[in-house]
Amino acid sequence: MNITVYQAAEFLKEHDNFTVLCHINPDGDTLGSAYALCGALRLMGKKARVLCPDVPSPRFDYLKKCADFSDFSDIPASDETVVTADIADSSLLGETFGKTYGLRINLCIDHHLHNKLNAEHKIVDENSAACAEIIWEIIRETGITPTDEIAAAIYTGISTDTGCFKYANTTAKSHIITAELMSYDFDIAGINYVMFDMKTRVRAELEQAALNGMEYYFDGRCALVTLTKGMTDGVDIEDVGIISALPRQIEDVDIGAVLKEKERGENGSVWKISLRASPNADVQKICSAFGGGGHIRAAGCTLTGDLQTVKEILIGEIGKQLTVNSE
Repeated sequence: MNITVYQAAEFLKEHDNFTVLCHINPDGDTLGSAYALCGALRLMGKKARVLCPDVPSPRFDYLKKCADFSDFSDIPASDETVVTADIADSSLLGETFGKTYGLRINLCIDHHLHNKLNAEHKIVDENSAACAEIIWEIIRETGITPTDEIAAAIYTGISTDTGCFKYANTTAKSHIITAELMSYDFDIAGINYVMFDMKTRVRAELEQAALNGMEYYFDGRCALVTLTKGMTDGVDIEDVGIISALPRQIEDVDIGAVLKEKERGENGSVWKISLRASPNADVQKICSAFGGGGHIRAAGCTLTGDLQTVKEILIGEIGKQLTVNSE
């Protein structure tokens, strides 16, 4: 059932023992949203914890100031209230979390177009630039006074999902909420440096390798980068994730594609596909053709097979989108 911000706030007031779930390959929005919500629930006198199927990058450790670890060993599953933050599909829960929580999600909070997650209640607003915007509205509706740490977590979610407010999804609401957040006492400049400017040496080397191996299609309207397991094993998850934006930074590129090899098997490798688009393309439609999804300007999916076959399939679908938008 789809609910309003007011109804979501009332739901939080009426329940207890919250587990807030993040998605696989956690980014700033799922983590910022989850920790901000967890911190707010603690202020409401609730027992709450954040769980993530993958270990987040250490650069997000400051978010834990919202809420430290909470032991739920004495709480039966029947008494647990499960909330998801920034999760549009059960596949984003990962295999283990999917089996444990996939059929008992009580509240889904999300901003992705065509959310397909099975949940008892949903609040989904695809017009919000980040899930953190919705979380902030819900927190404010509860009537609690947010802490500086909660404000920092919300800022992390909004700023990372808008590319520090330069992506096309940035709205007036994004700036209005951020202006409110700036009245709190946290290190905005420090967060911006860590999220957008700081580069580890490993990341710099990975970017160099990605640029050197970049391929161009359709007269330069599509740029593609391949990241094999050998290139990314042992590399911080956030350093790998930031490569998704790299191909679209090239002049005249309408669709940037990154193929990341996740694992190898008998039927070929499993490739995580990340697509980014200019206003001249809709990558959500491309990823939907392969069972994925996301936003018009940023979407993802998974393909399995040898690299050459996966490239041909993906490039074929990208070509259809570029042709449609050229007519």
